[in-house]
Parts: sequence; structure tokens; C-alpha cells
Amino acid sequence: MSNQGGERDTPISESPLTPLERLQLMVPGFRGYKVKDLIRQDDFLVRKAAASMLEEARGLIERAEEEVARGNPFDPLIQQYEAVLSNLRSLIAEVWGAPTGDAGMHDRFKVFPENLEKLVEYDLKLVDLAKAILESAKARANLQLINSMISDARAHVIERQKLLIPEKLSEKW
Repeated sequence: MSNQGGERDTPISESPLTPLERLQLMVPGFRGYKVKDLIRQDDFLVRKAAASMLEEARGLIERAEEEVARGNPFDPLIQQYEAVLSNLRSLIAEVWGAPTGDAGMHDRFKVFPENLEKLVEYDLKLVDLAKAILESAKARANLQLINSMISDARAHVIERQKLLIPEKLSEKW
């Protein structure tokens, strides 16, 4: 089978390219049913949801800290609040700054089809962790517990990022 009626030495169907790449060569302007755009949108929505919950938790913790400071500005508990808030701000920045799941041919970070299901699982856990942190902040849970949850969420974000990095590079992490 030759390409577009013209004679070629190697037919497109026997080339080493993936079916998507071959279709992109055969159909000018074909972009793979806009999978890239949908993955970006979904990734943005997941990170926005998690970050929103974490931001709300940050606000609640800041208000609790303010109450303690009004009662006694030298209360040692304020240092614990500041440590938790610092870690929470870092986590929020990491969630927003995480690589996106772009599927473009030249993007640095990609979602590979075999990792798509894993990414959904990681995203669900990220949202669950953010929700748990928010619920703990609402309940004014122990600050060490909240800090531990933040550490777990940070480790989870790092693991999630590994899915978006080619295997050869992720082995070095």
C-alpha cells in the first residue's frame, strides 16, 4: 500500500511509526481527536480541585493561628502553626507547579496510554488527601497529624509526577 497514490519504497503501513503518528502523516492537520487538549483540561481540573481544598484548609489554619496569637502572641503553638502553614503553602505550589499530562509529541512530560489508568488513581488519591487535610483543618485536628497528612500528600504528588516522566528518566529519581 503506497502513500496517496505516489510510489514510495516503504509503505506507511509498514513504517516503524505508531498508528497515531502514521495517521497524522496521512491526514494533514489530524491531532489525534484532541486527546492532548482533553488530558490538559482534566489534569487542570484535578489540580484545581485539590489546590482549592488545600487553600481553604490554609485559610482555616491561618484563622486558628490568629485566634491563638490574639490570646497570647508568644504562645509556642504559633511556631507549630507556622510550620504547618509553610508546608501547606509548599504543597499547594507543588500541586499547581506539577507537570501537566500533555500528550504532544514534543512535550517534556507525557501521559503514556499504559499510565493513564494509574494517573486517574493517583489523581483520585490526591483529591482524597486534599479533602482529608481540609476536614482535619475544619475539625481543628492536632497540628502534627495535619503536618503528617501534608507530608503524605507531598510524597504522593512526587509519585504522580513520575508517571509523566519517561521510564529511563524516572529510574534516576
